Amino acid sequence: MTAISNGQLKALVERLSTTYFHLSFGRAVKFNNHLRSTGGRVVFPKSGRQILESKIYMEINPKLDDKDLPGIVKHELAHYYIYLHKGLHRENDRDFQALLKKLGAPRYSPLHTRQKSFYLYECNGPQCHKYLRNRRINLRKMRCSIDGATLKLVSERHLK
Repeated sequence: MTAISNGQLKALVERLSTTYFHLSFGRAVKFNNHLRSTGGRVVFPKSGRQILESKIYMEINPKLDDKDLPGIVKHELAHYYIYLHKGLHRENDRDFQALLKKLGAPRYSPLHTRQKSFYLYECNGPQCHKYLRNRRINLRKMRCSIDGATLKLVSERHLK
């Protein structure tokens, strides 16, 4: 968890912006507690099809560690400055990826874990049908789809 205030965050963004891009960010920066797996985002508000330049702002996830925060801020600043030069872009554009590499900014958020879970269920009926699922099943509600017998959890695996 980051232990800095919104004012300190704004100062960090301005410092990184002038250091790496030689320009002042000059936009609002704030923490957003609603962000979950993303590290941050630059919001480009629209009115119809037109982006409202004066209302662009940056949101940062407060769940980030202090060591991850500068990298995420550099990533979001890269979005903003590529927008100024090129317009809207995508994460997998070559020039964006090259800029991230030059800045030493992460391509993905450290909060986004790709943990995959597998649950193996077995039917309690005479034929013992097996079910492999990505999500847990409510064993009180779900039954075997073939013979209607109850199910039991046999194994649970978590892959990173």
